[in-house]
Amino acid sequence: MNAIVALCHFCELHGPRTLFCTEVLHAPLPQGAGNEDSPGQGEQAEEEEGGIQMSSRMRAHSPAEGASVDSSSPGPKKSDMCEGCRSLAAGHPGYISHDKETSIKYVSHQHPSHPQLFSIVRQACVRSLSCEVLGAPSFRMLAWHVLMGNQVIWKSGDVDLVQSAFEVLRTMLPVGCVRIIPYSSQYEEAYRCNFLGLSPHVQIPPHVLSSEFAVIVEVHAAARSTLHPVGCEDDQSLSKYEFVVTSGSPVAADRVGPTILNKIEAALTNQNLSVDVVDQCLVCLKEEWMNKVKVLFKFTKVDSRPKEDTQKLLSILGASEEDNVKLLKFWMTGLSKTYKSHLMSTVRSPTALESRN
Repeated sequence: MNAIVALCHFCELHGPRTLFCTEVLHAPLPQGAGNEDSPGQGEQAEEEEGGIQMSSRMRAHSPAEGASVDSSSPGPKKSDMCEGCRSLAAGHPGYISHDKETSIKYVSHQHPSHPQLFSIVRQACVRSLSCEVLGAPSFRMLAWHVLMGNQVIWKSGDVDLVQSAFEVLRTMLPVGCVRIIPYSSQYEEAYRCNFLGLSPHVQIPPHVLSSEFAVIVEVHAAARSTLHPVGCEDDQSLSKYEFVVTSGSPVAADRVGPTILNKIEAALTNQNLSVDVVDQCLVCLKEEWMNKVKVLFKFTKVDSRPKEDTQKLLSILGASEEDNVKLLKFWMTGLSKTYKSHLMSTVRSPTALESRN
């Protein structure tokens, strides 16, 4: 069997983390492991139950607190971990399990020791926890409103949770399109912010609740389950929350949506892409669409081309659909005043006028 079993956890400070994993121990055995069914040199027998014997892997020289065995070992640095991210003490080498019935040995530790396995488990951890927190339809609705520039209202008593959510959502937009009021005791109008954090008791005006230009995420305490008895929850675990996403204009499941949203979804669901590659995809997609925005701005605002020519340009850019046009118009507001002034001054200069004539 070549499977690996991993226990994952979402830390509100550091995001998705792998807490514990178990995999088959293949030859050659790692340093400090014995070669027989009974614990050998480098192993310390601890307990036996149901035909499976547990032993602790021991090294002659344990790594320093928070450090790996070598600089190339996978796993987050000590500075990127807290008590909620760790199942074993820093530097603990893990455990070896002996299944006497099958003569198979298993190794259990915080992270897979092989870099490629670490990457695969980390990728599965990020995607599974992301889907658990917000289901696919809810994520699509939320992402659609973010990309279109509609107001995202997040109601929660946990200020850190609200701020963490906004830090993630803002990565989908150009810097100039982000206006955040992290946490307020009263509702703020959409012209002031497109990301608004509110305490649970703040009343949202009825016209906002029914508006197609707003989406509301309400965070409630999740109903206690027999699977999570009292005392077993992690203080930073998202399992203690329930997320309800609503809008006056829900995004239909069969709606095509903006092209960039569909590409983001494709990248997130592609199991062959690592987390770093997905991050780079997002950066490239934003640059691609900001370039379209710059072309459209110069064409319509600087050169003042007629509407018929604009429609032809949008078709060439692959952005003639309604949602794509709305997205381009919103992202155009993110262009800096310096950039706009530079274009306008260039066009109005005598040299530019002569070349146009």
